[in-house]
Amino acid sequence: MDFFILGNPRSGTTLLRLLLNAHSRIGVPPECGMIQWWYSTYKDWGTNKRLLAQDFLSDILRSKKIEDWHINPADITYILEQDYNYAEVFDAIYRQYTGKPIIGDKNNYYIHHLDTLKHLYPKAKYIHLIRDGRDVACSYLQLQTLDQGLKYMPKVPNDIEHIAKEWDANVSRIDSFLETEHALIIRYEDLLLDIERILQLVCAFLGTAFEPDMLSYYTNNNEPESTLHWKTKVVEPLDTSNFNKFKTVLSESELELFHAVAGNTLKKYNYVT
Repeated sequence: MDFFILGNPRSGTTLLRLLLNAHSRIGVPPECGMIQWWYSTYKDWGTNKRLLAQDFLSDILRSKKIEDWHINPADITYILEQDYNYAEVFDAIYRQYTGKPIIGDKNNYYIHHLDTLKHLYPKAKYIHLIRDGRDVACSYLQLQTLDQGLKYMPKVPNDIEHIAKEWDANVSRIDSFLETEHALIIRYEDLLLDIERILQLVCAFLGTAFEPDMLSYYTNNNEPESTLHWKTKVVEPLDTSNFNKFKTVLSESELELFHAVAGNTLKKYNYVT
Protein backbone atom coordinates (compact mmCIF):
# COMPACT_ATOMS: atom_id res chain seq x y z
CA MET A 1 0.00 0.00 0.00
CA ASP A 2 1.47 3.31 -1.05
CA PHE A 3 -0.65 5.69 1.03
CA PHE A 4 -3.62 6.09 3.33
CA ILE A 5 -6.14 8.92 3.52
CA LEU A 6 -6.97 9.73 7.14
CA GLY A 7 -9.55 12.06 8.61
CA ASN A 8 -12.42 12.44 11.01
CA PRO A 9 -15.75 11.29 9.51
CA ARG A 10 -17.53 13.92 7.40
CA SER A 11 -14.29 15.76 6.66
CA GLY A 12 -14.17 15.35 2.88
CA THR A 13 -12.12 12.16 2.74
CA THR A 14 -14.49 10.62 0.19
CA LEU A 15 -14.13 13.71 -2.00
CA LEU A 16 -10.35 13.39 -1.83
CA ARG A 17 -10.57 9.67 -2.58
CA LEU A 18 -12.58 10.33 -5.73
CA LEU A 19 -10.35 13.18 -6.86
CA LEU A 20 -7.30 10.95 -6.57
CA ASN A 21 -9.02 7.94 -8.07
CA ALA A 22 -9.79 10.03 -11.17
CA HIS A 23 -6.03 10.19 -11.80
CA SER A 24 -4.74 7.77 -14.45
CA ARG A 25 -1.97 6.50 -12.15
CA ILE A 26 -3.66 6.58 -8.73
CA GLY A 27 -6.25 4.09 -7.51
CA VAL A 28 -8.23 4.34 -4.27
CA PRO A 29 -11.08 1.82 -4.02
CA PRO A 30 -14.35 2.44 -2.15
CA GLU A 31 -13.83 2.11 1.58
CA CYS A 32 -13.95 -1.38 3.05
CA GLY A 33 -11.51 -1.77 5.94
CA MET A 34 -10.80 -5.44 5.36
CA ILE A 35 -7.06 -4.91 5.83
CA GLN A 36 -7.59 -4.41 9.55
CA TRP A 37 -10.62 -6.65 10.04
CA TRP A 38 -8.85 -9.92 9.26
CA TYR A 39 -5.47 -9.07 10.72
CA SER A 40 -5.91 -10.86 14.04
CA THR A 41 -7.05 -14.05 12.29
CA TYR A 42 -4.63 -14.19 9.36
CA LYS A 43 -1.64 -12.08 10.40
CA ASP A 44 0.61 -15.16 10.17
CA TRP A 45 -0.41 -15.79 6.58
CA GLY A 46 2.55 -17.08 4.60
CA THR A 47 4.29 -18.59 7.62
CA ASN A 48 1.53 -20.51 9.39
CA LYS A 49 0.60 -23.38 7.08
CA ARG A 50 -2.40 -24.29 9.23
CA LEU A 51 -4.27 -21.33 7.81
CA LEU A 52 -6.49 -22.44 4.96
CA ALA A 53 -6.80 -20.41 1.79
CA GLN A 54 -10.49 -21.26 1.46
CA ASP A 55 -11.20 -19.80 4.90
CA PHE A 56 -9.28 -16.63 4.07
CA LEU A 57 -11.09 -16.31 0.75
CA SER A 58 -14.49 -16.75 2.39
CA ASP A 59 -13.73 -14.14 5.03
CA ILE A 60 -12.46 -11.59 2.52
CA LEU A 61 -15.62 -12.04 0.46
CA ARG A 62 -17.86 -11.42 3.46
CA SER A 63 -16.08 -8.22 4.46
CA LYS A 64 -18.41 -5.29 5.10
CA LYS A 65 -18.91 -3.27 1.89
CA ILE A 66 -16.84 -5.67 -0.23
CA GLU A 67 -19.92 -6.37 -2.33
CA ASP A 68 -19.47 -2.92 -3.86
CA TRP A 69 -16.14 -3.98 -5.34
CA HIS A 70 -17.73 -6.75 -7.46
CA ILE A 71 -14.65 -8.90 -6.99
CA ASN A 72 -14.09 -12.07 -8.97
CA PRO A 73 -13.30 -14.78 -6.37
CA ALA A 74 -10.92 -16.41 -8.84
CA ASP A 75 -8.71 -13.32 -8.72
CA ILE A 76 -8.36 -13.57 -4.95
CA THR A 77 -7.83 -17.32 -5.15
CA TYR A 78 -4.90 -16.70 -7.48
CA ILE A 79 -3.45 -14.10 -5.10
CA LEU A 80 -3.74 -16.46 -2.13
CA GLU A 81 -1.84 -19.11 -4.07
CA GLN A 82 1.19 -16.84 -4.35
CA ASP A 83 4.04 -16.66 -1.89
CA TYR A 84 2.68 -13.55 -0.17
CA ASN A 85 2.52 -12.49 3.46
CA TYR A 86 -0.61 -10.88 4.91
CA ALA A 87 0.22 -7.32 3.86
CA GLU A 88 1.20 -8.42 0.37
CA VAL A 89 -2.12 -10.25 -0.09
CA PHE A 90 -4.11 -7.05 0.34
CA ASP A 91 -1.61 -5.02 -1.62
CA ALA A 92 -2.18 -7.42 -4.51
CA ILE A 93 -5.98 -7.29 -4.12
CA TYR A 94 -5.94 -3.49 -4.30
CA ARG A 95 -3.61 -3.48 -7.30
CA GLN A 96 -5.76 -6.06 -9.06
CA TYR A 97 -8.88 -3.98 -8.38
CA THR A 98 -7.47 -0.59 -9.43
CA GLY A 99 -5.11 -1.64 -12.19
CA LYS A 100 -2.99 1.41 -11.34
CA PRO A 101 0.62 1.74 -10.15
CA ILE A 102 -0.04 3.99 -7.11
CA ILE A 103 -2.59 2.60 -4.67
CA GLY A 104 -4.15 4.03 -1.57
CA ASP A 105 -6.84 3.27 0.96
CA LYS A 106 -9.40 5.45 2.67
CA ASN A 107 -11.39 4.52 5.73
CA ASN A 108 -12.23 6.72 8.71
CA TYR A 109 -12.33 3.53 10.79
CA TYR A 110 -8.54 3.32 10.48
CA ILE A 111 -8.21 6.23 12.92
CA HIS A 112 -8.41 3.62 15.68
CA HIS A 113 -5.93 1.20 14.09
CA LEU A 114 -3.04 3.38 13.01
CA ASP A 115 -0.37 1.21 14.59
CA THR A 116 -1.64 -1.79 12.62
CA LEU A 117 -1.33 0.16 9.37
CA LYS A 118 2.21 1.19 10.27
CA HIS A 119 3.16 -2.39 11.13
CA LEU A 120 1.77 -3.76 7.87
CA TYR A 121 2.97 -1.00 5.57
CA PRO A 122 5.97 0.72 7.22
CA LYS A 123 6.81 2.69 4.05
CA ALA A 124 3.30 4.02 3.43
CA LYS A 125 2.59 7.73 3.18
CA TYR A 126 -0.33 9.44 4.89
CA ILE A 127 -2.62 12.27 3.88
CA HIS A 128 -4.52 13.83 6.77
CA LEU A 129 -7.53 15.85 5.63
CA ILE A 130 -8.84 18.17 8.33
CA ARG A 131 -12.17 20.01 8.30
CA ASP A 132 -13.37 22.68 10.70
CA GLY A 133 -14.89 20.72 13.56
CA ARG A 134 -17.84 23.08 13.78
CA ASP A 135 -18.81 22.24 10.20
CA VAL A 136 -18.25 18.57 11.00
CA ALA A 137 -20.79 19.05 13.77
CA CYS A 138 -23.28 20.49 11.28
CA SER A 139 -22.76 17.46 9.05
CA TYR A 140 -23.21 15.06 11.98
CA LEU A 141 -26.46 16.77 12.91
CA GLN A 142 -27.68 16.64 9.32
CA LEU A 143 -27.11 12.88 9.30
CA GLN A 144 -29.66 12.58 12.10
CA THR A 145 -32.38 13.74 9.67
CA LEU A 146 -31.83 10.76 7.38
CA ASP A 147 -33.28 7.28 7.68
CA GLN A 148 -31.20 5.67 10.42
CA GLY A 149 -32.04 2.25 9.03
CA LEU A 150 -30.05 2.82 5.85
CA LYS A 151 -27.38 0.22 5.25
CA TYR A 152 -23.95 1.42 6.40
CA MET A 153 -25.34 4.64 7.86
CA PRO A 154 -22.50 6.25 9.85
CA LYS A 155 -22.93 6.02 13.62
CA VAL A 156 -21.92 9.40 15.00
CA PRO A 157 -22.72 11.44 18.14
CA ASN A 158 -25.79 13.66 17.97
CA ASP A 159 -25.00 16.32 20.57
CA ILE A 160 -22.46 19.13 20.37
CA GLU A 161 -20.38 18.17 23.39
CA HIS A 162 -19.80 14.60 22.25
CA ILE A 163 -19.23 15.68 18.64
CA ALA A 164 -16.60 18.17 19.80
CA LYS A 165 -14.91 15.55 21.98
CA GLU A 166 -14.83 13.01 19.15
CA TRP A 167 -13.48 15.48 16.59
CA ASP A 168 -10.83 16.77 18.99
CA ALA A 169 -9.75 13.26 19.98
CA ASN A 170 -9.62 11.96 16.41
CA VAL A 171 -7.65 14.89 15.02
CA SER A 172 -5.25 14.76 17.96
CA ARG A 173 -4.82 10.99 17.61
CA ILE A 174 -3.89 11.32 13.95
CA ASP A 175 -1.60 14.27 14.68
CA SER A 176 0.28 12.30 17.30
CA PHE A 177 0.67 9.30 15.00
CA LEU A 178 1.92 11.37 12.09
CA GLU A 179 4.70 13.01 14.08
CA THR A 180 7.04 10.23 12.95
CA GLU A 181 5.45 9.37 9.58
CA HIS A 182 5.80 10.61 6.00
CA ALA A 183 2.67 12.73 5.92
CA LEU A 184 0.90 15.58 4.19
CA ILE A 185 -1.64 17.59 6.16
CA ILE A 186 -4.24 19.63 4.29
CA ARG A 187 -7.41 21.47 5.22
CA TYR A 188 -10.72 20.68 3.54
CA GLU A 189 -11.45 24.38 3.16
CA ASP A 190 -8.18 24.96 1.28
CA LEU A 191 -9.06 22.07 -1.01
CA LEU A 192 -12.37 23.74 -1.86
CA LEU A 193 -10.95 27.21 -2.40
CA ASP A 194 -7.75 26.29 -4.26
CA ILE A 195 -8.34 22.80 -5.52
CA GLU A 196 -5.81 22.70 -8.34
CA ARG A 197 -2.95 23.93 -6.15
CA ILE A 198 -3.80 21.48 -3.37
CA LEU A 199 -4.08 18.57 -5.80
CA GLN A 200 -0.72 19.52 -7.26
CA LEU A 201 0.74 19.27 -3.76
CA VAL A 202 -0.94 15.92 -3.15
CA CYS A 203 0.16 14.47 -6.48
CA ALA A 204 3.73 15.62 -5.94
CA PHE A 205 3.64 14.05 -2.48
CA LEU A 206 2.59 10.76 -4.10
CA GLY A 207 5.27 10.99 -6.78
CA THR A 208 3.24 11.89 -9.82
CA ALA A 209 1.92 14.93 -11.68
CA PHE A 210 -1.47 16.62 -11.41
CA GLU A 211 -3.96 15.78 -14.16
CA PRO A 212 -6.78 18.20 -15.08
CA ASP A 213 -9.18 15.26 -15.50
CA MET A 214 -9.13 14.87 -11.73
CA LEU A 215 -11.42 17.89 -11.53
CA SER A 216 -14.13 15.95 -13.39
CA TYR A 217 -14.29 13.29 -10.65
CA TYR A 218 -18.06 13.74 -10.26
CA THR A 219 -18.94 12.79 -13.84
CA ASN A 220 -17.95 9.15 -13.57
CA ASN A 221 -16.85 7.79 -10.22
CA ASN A 222 -17.11 4.53 -8.32
CA GLU A 223 -18.74 5.68 -5.08
CA PRO A 224 -21.22 2.87 -4.23
CA GLU A 225 -24.95 3.52 -4.32
CA SER A 226 -25.15 2.17 -0.77
CA THR A 227 -23.49 5.33 0.58
CA LEU A 228 -24.86 7.98 -1.77
CA HIS A 229 -27.75 8.80 0.57
CA TRP A 230 -25.33 10.82 2.72
CA LYS A 231 -22.69 11.53 0.07
CA THR A 232 -24.85 13.23 -2.54
CA LYS A 233 -22.28 15.92 -3.29
CA VAL A 234 -19.84 13.45 -4.86
CA VAL A 235 -21.97 13.25 -8.02
CA GLU A 236 -22.17 17.04 -8.33
CA PRO A 237 -19.61 19.69 -9.33
CA LEU A 238 -17.43 20.86 -6.47
CA ASP A 239 -19.33 23.10 -4.05
CA THR A 240 -16.70 25.70 -3.22
CA SER A 241 -19.02 27.33 -0.68
CA ASN A 242 -19.41 24.22 1.47
CA PHE A 243 -17.85 25.65 4.62
CA ASN A 244 -18.68 28.01 7.48
CA LYS A 245 -22.12 26.46 7.72
CA PHE A 246 -21.80 26.53 11.49
CA LYS A 247 -22.36 30.29 11.42
CA THR A 248 -26.01 29.79 10.53
CA VAL A 249 -26.66 26.24 11.77
CA LEU A 250 -25.23 26.25 15.30
CA SER A 251 -26.52 28.44 18.09
CA GLU A 252 -24.28 30.74 20.10
CA SER A 253 -24.45 28.38 23.07
CA GLU A 254 -23.54 25.39 20.89
CA LEU A 255 -20.55 27.25 19.48
CA GLU A 256 -19.40 28.23 22.97
CA LEU A 257 -19.61 24.61 24.04
CA PHE A 258 -17.67 23.41 21.02
CA HIS A 259 -14.95 25.99 21.63
CA ALA A 260 -14.75 25.03 25.30
CA VAL A 261 -14.11 21.41 24.37
CA ALA A 262 -12.00 21.69 21.21
CA GLY A 263 -10.83 25.30 21.09
CA ASN A 264 -7.13 24.48 21.13
CA THR A 265 -7.41 22.17 18.14
CA LEU A 266 -9.51 24.73 16.26
CA LYS A 267 -6.79 27.33 16.85
CA LYS A 268 -4.04 24.92 15.83
CA TYR A 269 -5.50 24.69 12.34
CA ASN A 270 -6.40 28.37 12.14
CA TYR A 271 -10.13 27.91 12.56
CA VAL A 272 -10.65 31.24 14.23
CA THR A 273 -13.75 31.99 16.27
